[in-house]
Amino acid sequence: MGSALSNLFSSNGLLVSNHRGISDLSKDHVRQLFEVLRANPRINIQRLEGFLQGIPKCDNILLAHNGEGYNLLQKCVGINNVELVRWICSRNPDLNRGACSFPLHIACLKGHEQIVELLLKHGARVDVEARMCWPGPHNQNCEERGKYTTSHGDPIPSERTSDKLQNAICYAIDGDQVAILELLTQNGDEHWFPWQAKRPLLHIACDRGAWNCCKYLVEERPEEVNLCFDEYYPIHQAVLHDVRFLELLISCGAQTTVRTATQQMTVLHILYLIGRKSAQDTMATTRLLLDNGMRESINEADSLGNTPLHGLIVRYALEEARYGYDHDNTPWNKWDVLHLVRFLLQNGARPSINQQGNSALACVLRHVRDWEFRYELLNMLLQEGGNPNFVGRDGSVPLMVCLVPLINKDPLHHFTHNMKVCYLNCVRILCKHGASPNCSSRSNLTPLHVLMFTASESIALSRQDEKAQNFEFIRSLLVLLLQNGLDPNVRFSQKTPHILPAVMDMVPQARSPADLVHVHSLTLALLQYGADPNINVPPPDHITICHSQSCVLKKASNHVLYYYIVTICRKEEIILDPAQNFIAIIMLFYFCMDHRPLFSCLKVIFTALHSGIMSVKGNPALLNVIRELHASPRTLKQISRVSIYKALRRCPGVHANKLPLPPTLKDYLLNFEP
Repeated sequence: MGSALSNLFSSNGLLVSNHRGISDLSKDHVRQLFEVLRANPRINIQRLEGFLQGIPKCDNILLAHNGEGYNLLQKCVGINNVELVRWICSRNPDLNRGACSFPLHIACLKGHEQIVELLLKHGARVDVEARMCWPGPHNQNCEERGKYTTSHGDPIPSERTSDKLQNAICYAIDGDQVAILELLTQNGDEHWFPWQAKRPLLHIACDRGAWNCCKYLVEERPEEVNLCFDEYYPIHQAVLHDVRFLELLISCGAQTTVRTATQQMTVLHILYLIGRKSAQDTMATTRLLLDNGMRESINEADSLGNTPLHGLIVRYALEEARYGYDHDNTPWNKWDVLHLVRFLLQNGARPSINQQGNSALACVLRHVRDWEFRYELLNMLLQEGGNPNFVGRDGSVPLMVCLVPLINKDPLHHFTHNMKVCYLNCVRILCKHGASPNCSSRSNLTPLHVLMFTASESIALSRQDEKAQNFEFIRSLLVLLLQNGLDPNVRFSQKTPHILPAVMDMVPQARSPADLVHVHSLTLALLQYGADPNINVPPPDHITICHSQSCVLKKASNHVLYYYIVTICRKEEIILDPAQNFIAIIMLFYFCMDHRPLFSCLKVIFTALHSGIMSVKGNPALLNVIRELHASPRTLKQISRVSIYKALRRCPGVHANKLPLPPTLKDYLLNFEP
């Protein structure tokens, strides 16, 4: 205690010397010394004796700096010129003041033991903290130096940043200087207050990757091996470095199952999420941990619900975001990750796939961007027992996690053909393993909603080729879901109770009459897989029926065909289309609706058009088509098709290929052509 207090009130001479000035002549001498030292760092002091005697002892030579911003003492310590350091110390300078890069700190970092002893003898304090710009040029604002890099001088360790206040012991560990560390700890313990806990130096050594210091500290301070400090245990720091650090701590009794205080991360979490090791080193480290107690904790989740398996998936996603998944030099390639995932699953990580509230399947779909790898990883997890109907914390199953991004048209814009194929394969494999296409999110969003939102966004595009590609993909995805049990007759929304009128609502958004081809394509797909064309729906909100007209319209104004006619009558460019693209959808309903609802609907439509209740904008084409359909009954072949269509539960897309019919008749059943 007494020695500690005496250090606090050491000689006033240092304080006085700090305020001494320096003459211009002395500055010139010091600058010449810098030039001499640059030419010959090991120059003998005897050769400079006459030159040094010309500098008055009352001048504070530490006020003169070279071009890099360092004084003579810092320069001499850096080049390990012991004699010049001894001469400067004889002038009684203050060794514990300065902007940064204290002489003692430089000597500790470089391992100049003789200079360290000399500086300590002349009053340099072990516990004083300062930043370090050296060996790069001094920055006037050391706190901001981390924003810049330097290409000259010795390389600065990546673990040490100049914006960190550190004492001499920390800098000795930075340089992995065991002899200096031993000297400083012995010296520092003399000035340690009894109520102060010793610094957990093993944590610092493991953090900085100082191998020699780690070997020394596990012997000198074994109580720190399992000590938690600032959230982490030493093993959490050691796992980020060479595997020998981990082997050393484990051999000294380190527990591998410890977790960080707040985030509750295990050593495997740290390895996968924070580590910068190669895939091969990561595998070796994983093996070592599992063989030394981590196997029982392999499915432990952190505070966010992520197990090590989730951490491994997220790590690859981070690799993708940093390097690009199509880059040739990706540190972790997809095959490395598949190998690591397979290794974890084989060693007990299967329960992590269906982690409560956080499915690994959803984690893959949410984070991994490479669709080919996404499919491979999904396939592996599903084969190992992944549940595709497992609900996550956000209320979404993996299938919804996969589909929801399509609501924004940007992903489709960037999808290549290969991406679309892999996307469909991901959906297909989820459905193959039991994913329900009739699932919904917590906000009652269903796959049907996603597809309709995506189609509505795509039909408003101006580029026809891009629009056609989008709708081809949307239709393929819709058919895939319908083939795997998607129910097209569920209530779509409170405003639009069925999917068919929702498809018709895309008509007003069409940029040209030719876009009705896409509406027809989606409608046909729905009708092929169970959508009821006879469904009753509320009349469009924009149609007002006066009392005198209600007797004509009230019986048939609730069919999808009527809904469609009303919609196209309000879009003049569709009615006036010379190609008459609007007729294809009318004929589609004409060929698949039941007899009674069809002709009662046609009667009301014809009456409304003929009487002018619904305007045709001066083009009689629509009226002529409706008149002809209303007046001409369907052929026997068409009636037979409707009967077979009903017998197949309106699912010819599912059952037509099972019928003993020639291909021509199967196509006739499927496509509803005349």
